[in-house]
Amino acid sequence: MITKLYRGTIDLNFDENRHYFSVNGKSVISVTACTGVIDKSRPLIYWATGLTKDFLLAHLKDLTKDTRGDEIVRLIEEAVKQHQIKLQKAADAGTEAHKWCELFIKAKTLKDTPELPKDPKVYNAVTAFLKWVDEYEVKFVASEKHLYSKKYEYAGIMDASAVIKRRTSVVDFKTGKAIYPEMRLQVSAYQAADEEETGKMYSGDKWIVRFGKDDGCFEAKQFDCQKEDFKAFVAAMTLKKRLKELDTYNKEK
Repeated sequence: MITKLYRGTIDLNFDENRHYFSVNGKSVISVTACTGVIDKSRPLIYWATGLTKDFLLAHLKDLTKDTRGDEIVRLIEEAVKQHQIKLQKAADAGTEAHKWCELFIKAKTLKDTPELPKDPKVYNAVTAFLKWVDEYEVKFVASEKHLYSKKYEYAGIMDASAVIKRRTSVVDFKTGKAIYPEMRLQVSAYQAADEEETGKMYSGDKWIVRFGKDDGCFEAKQFDCQKEDFKAFVAAMTLKKRLKELDTYNKEK
């Protein structure tokens, strides 16, 4: 997918399968790769070990009656994969929910509106999205907008821009368990790149809205301090780029 930006002077190429951005054949770092450098492992470790424990306890009888050990080994190997299985299922549901929201936003007529999903988790997330749109009287301006910063050389995809409380704002959709501080750095990067390319400043603060896959409820948070958040994003990007340079250097030695 190629998006022309900066009055047609920049061709931003996006390979969806690899989630790979490039400009004029040169690789461009993504916003999510930059914020990915921020360590979020501690809560995930507790969560993953908890899943392993629960799985083994659920199969305790199978473990104790195995005299040869073959079943014990198989169950242990399966237990340590539980976090990967859960993460993949959550990612798939989140992707489906994001896609539904995109189709809803881009629908020009009622006939174009997508049918409600059948998967329970995706349905809950979509229901939460619709509740948020109705309660906040959201008027969408754009959806899934591809962005690139010439000044800082990064790219990303903004979930949406919208008029909320009579002000235009960048909006990022989440379907995880919570809204974390580093997410606001991600949204600040989208806002900065869009303002750089269009020359138009957003009048409202950035928003992060979480749609619950389990309960069908939404959590909407508004964030100011764009200058400070973007400064922190640039720091994360600088660190990510340097670590990549060092990795390449070590491989070539």
